[in-house]
Amino acid sequence: MVQTVEIPLNEDGVLKKISKPSLSKYGIYVIRNGNVVIRVGESSSGFERISKGFRVKLRHIRKGKEKKNYLAYSWRENYKGLTLHVDYFSLDASPFSEDHLRRALEAEITFQFRIALRAWPQSMSEIHFLERYRENTSLVIKASEAIGHYGYEYNVAV
Repeated sequence: MVQTVEIPLNEDGVLKKISKPSLSKYGIYVIRNGNVVIRVGESSSGFERISKGFRVKLRHIRKGKEKKNYLAYSWRENYKGLTLHVDYFSLDASPFSEDHLRRALEAEITFQFRIALRAWPQSMSEIHFLERYRENTSLVIKASEAIGHYGYEYNVAV
């Protein structure tokens, strides 16, 4: 099942106050601007992870030095004042409570977008392939459902 959540960003690129959507604990999300895929991610805390990425400061002071805040989506600065959309694909706790399997699913969906669109999602800075999971039945089914939501076919040939 997929749920779409609107993410209105203010002029500083920070998420405006919205009602917390009821999303399952485990999920894969696709952040997009219209039809443009910006990022694919995974969550083990429902909307909390997504919300935090849009709300926390981009930089913070640690031991007297300014540091990048890795919990923040730094690319959100490119979308100030816009409303983005998050498509959240709920996952069953079994088997997706396992971090490695969720991360493998995130990487597989990202890679499938790369094949279908002939470009990486706009703000993906890294993916972690876990080759041993690529033939996992649960992963392939969920990746096929997610990529199919956007009108693309899962490419088994790669």
